[in-house]
Amino acid sequence: MFRQKNSNRPGITLFELLLVMAILVAVAGIAIPTIDSMVTSRRLSESITQLKNELMEARVTAMRTGQAQVMQGTINGNTYSIVPWLGTNDSSDASLGATVQTADGSVVETDSSAGGATSMSEGGTQDMKELGEGVVFFGVETLIDSRNALEIQKTGEAIPANGSGGTTNGLSSPLLLYPDGSCTTAQIVLVDERGRRMAIQLRGITGQLSSLRLTSVDPSSVSVVAP
Repeated sequence: MFRQKNSNRPGITLFELLLVMAILVAVAGIAIPTIDSMVTSRRLSESITQLKNELMEARVTAMRTGQAQVMQGTINGNTYSIVPWLGTNDSSDASLGATVQTADGSVVETDSSAGGATSMSEGGTQDMKELGEGVVFFGVETLIDSRNALEIQKTGEAIPANGSGGTTNGLSSPLLLYPDGSCTTAQIVLVDERGRRMAIQLRGITGQLSSLRLTSVDPSSVSVVAP
């Protein structure tokens, strides 16, 4: 005679359910901040790569067109511009009928009927670009030498001191990329909302760009300028 096996299985007790939920909450508490940290770190790395690529492209543009390019970032903000650099006395740098943009955002047009003389239009805006979400310019440290001091002076702007000084409108000191492949010796530092910092370093004579990680700062020390 065969005994019938008891197929009834005990249910899950309330204690077991609470234990499983407590484990899930603990795991989520560890995993979610880690994932968020990875996402913000990736945004910082991507912003560095984006800016580095655009600076290299601007250097090539300067060498190809014979027109210097200028980069300026908004200190404690996430916007920046890379535009042609043309002072009021630099009409010979532009071909006849060309339309270029000065560092202050005004549009300069060469007048072919006047032998290449330039005329200033009213106003104009720069094509501002943006870094990744939560990433801002912590500082743009430039080494001002006689060459870029002369270029800045041509536009009527005050020549900044060496370091991370900027202009009155919150923009960093101009960082110039010249037609001969050289550039302003500078270090551009970006920071994310967690205080992590990365930098792009530019060597003036060779125009070489490199990126590196810097030590983190206290996130509460990072002030962000509203766009």
